[in-house]
Amino acid sequence: MSAGSKKQPGGSAAAAADKVRAILEAAEQSAAELRAEAAEEIETQLARAEAAAERLSARAAEIERSLDALAQGVRDELSALKADLEELSAVAERVGAVREETAEAAAEEPATEVVEEPAPEEPEPEPASPATPPAPSGDGHEGARVIALNMALNGSSREDTARYLSENFELEDPEALLDEVYARVSG
Repeated sequence: MSAGSKKQPGGSAAAAADKVRAILEAAEQSAAELRAEAAEEIETQLARAEAAAERLSARAAEIERSLDALAQGVRDELSALKADLEELSAVAERVGAVREETAEAAAEEPATEVVEEPAPEEPEPEPASPATPPAPSGDGHEGARVIALNMALNGSSREDTARYLSENFELEDPEALLDEVYARVSG
């Protein structure tokens, strides 16, 4: 063997070793780049997850505030409803007291006998409607007051009551009587 041929096999082993070293270095560098890319991707995903968690937390806090405001609104409405019910109960008690006073006043009113001559030209009176009391037999102020009070308590308007009184009573001051009755019912 010649000296030139001995160098070649040793030279090709060195060249092969250099190639293997270069391949290993390239593989290590590629692996390092892959690890860096993976770490960067993980950081990006973590940042997205943290941002989503913050958004969800803020939304949950907003919903909690809305629910608290809604609950407070319901509590306020319930309190107002309770106050309205108490006021309605008080009004019902006042109406009951006024009805009792009216019944007592009607019972205490002396019966006045009035002799009326029948008028043949007048048609028979129409039956009274359930909301309108029957026409009284006299034209006394107390009778008119009791009738007006009864009509007001039954929900008749002031105008309907005034019309009925003018058709059935001869009163000196019907407006004063109506003022008294409707003030008493509403008070």
